[in-house]
Amino acid sequence: MTQSAELGKLGEGLAKNFLKESGYKIIKENFRTKYGEIDLIAEDKNTIVFVEVKTRNSDTYGVPQLSVNFYKQKHLTRAALIFIKKNALNTNYRFDIISIFNGKVEHIKNVFAPSNYTV
Repeated sequence: MTQSAELGKLGEGLAKNFLKESGYKIIKENFRTKYGEIDLIAEDKNTIVFVEVKTRNSDTYGVPQLSVNFYKQKHLTRAALIFIKKNALNTNYRFDIISIFNGKVEHIKNVFAPSNYTV
């Protein structure tokens, strides 16, 4: 496993624990599709939350959450639609980012709203 992959796994573990401690129920980890992977899928009351976890130890490439650009959002949206259809979900949903920078966890809720997609 590369150093980057190890850092990502560590970050996902921190994010998962953070969400659990915040009252979220983890539904799925590392949901993979042909469009990419959703790191964590959780339930927050009556809302399904698709969570992208970004972990960095330096700011060489900027803060972690800035790497979730339009291209990444498009892939997350398509993967989420597959999950929604596969599980016949009829509920609220949102996209969050958990940014981990030098061990500090920041939860950014409802970070983007997909448009031009239908379930």
